[in-house]
Amino acid sequence: MSLRYIVVIFLFFVFYACNEEKEIIKEGWMERPMSVWPTFALTNKISFTDTTFTDLANSFLVDTGVDTIGVSCKHIFMVFQNRIGLKSIDLGPEFKYWNLYPKNNNDKIVSFDKLINANKNEQIAQYNTLKDRDWIIFNIDRNEELIYPLKIRYSPIKKNEIVYAIGWGKTQKDNTLPQKTKLQCVDNLGNYYYAKNLSPDISQIGTSGSPIIDKNGYLVGIVSGAEGKLGVIGSVHYLKKMFDIYKIQYIEP
Repeated sequence: MSLRYIVVIFLFFVFYACNEEKEIIKEGWMERPMSVWPTFALTNKISFTDTTFTDLANSFLVDTGVDTIGVSCKHIFMVFQNRIGLKSIDLGPEFKYWNLYPKNNNDKIVSFDKLINANKNEQIAQYNTLKDRDWIIFNIDRNEELIYPLKIRYSPIKKNEIVYAIGWGKTQKDNTLPQKTKLQCVDNLGNYYYAKNLSPDISQIGTSGSPIIDKNGYLVGIVSGAEGKLGVIGSVHYLKKMFDIYKIQYIEP
């Protein structure tokens, strides 16, 4: 066998190995009814000296592979700006506490410890600019395994891929379980996606900050809002940027 032939075979196997997709281990609970899913969909109670916001937007915990952090949507600061006059992505001296909990069991409380990506120089602005950076991340006091942290999928959502928003809606009448909204990605804008709602009977009012998971149960985005008939999903691409900027250790499969 000639050396040239051996080299060709070797390069073929190297190319095949590099392009072979990694095996995805599906989260076991994805195949079960939502009633037995682990608790990961949360809402927020945020208190300042003279104002307390209850059930404001949604939140969840994230498993970075090294640690567990809390996540919610940055455009929640627009509420703080309008009600208590905050001007930047910083909670200010009047901040008291921030608790995360599931609406169906407010005994399962996780406490916010520190806003990791606080930035006194980052203006709150309006939603059309916030949607491009719509993640806030924070340290938590402790979890004690009451709340399940979602594992991250770092690859982007593909066009036409089906994903699911899991979170508490403002108008939902039954808080036994969070809502599960089926979405289809229609466009990737880098730090966010546009998606079509395939569950038109479910109102997404108040679901900002809810996690977006894929068919295997991995975190792929965050509910950011809506524009016209399309939903806006914040991309994990931006979350990863925050990890790098703020030196948050993570393991990328």
